[in-house]
Amino acid sequence: MTTTWILAADGNQARLLKGVNFLKDDQKSPEQEIFRSDPKKAQDIMSDRPGRSFSSHGPGRSAMEYTSDPVRDEQQRFTAEVAEKLEGYADAGAFDRLIVCAAPQTLGDLRTMLGSKARERTTAEIDKDFTNLPTEKLVSSVRSIMFE
Repeated sequence: MTTTWILAADGNQARLLKGVNFLKDDQKSPEQEIFRSDPKKAQDIMSDRPGRSFSSHGPGRSAMEYTSDPVRDEQQRFTAEVAEKLEGYADAGAFDRLIVCAAPQTLGDLRTMLGSKARERTTAEIDKDFTNLPTEKLVSSVRSIMFE
């Protein structure tokens, strides 16, 4: 029997539904694993304002720019943790098929971060954020996208 898992993710949370059966409507609810990252604002991660530096010539000072978006960096770090966990499950042979439903930016990150074994088992990618849907609605939404 083929084991199907659904991952619903965004940059701060992810739900992994294990043992989804699309063929039966009267099935029991699939097992869930939830991953969470505390959503942080830029002001919680870094100082309020960028620093200032002296110009190489002249008496003026210039504001310095941040080189990256710290909120985005936190989201990518979280996505990497989820991808690493999925790769471990794939390596152990825990699932045969993986359906990834994620916010577009997170889906792009997952495409680059998933290991080769998890990527081989990925049968569908849906660029929608289903993380806050109830389990039954999530399964039915994925079913309607994939089979209709």
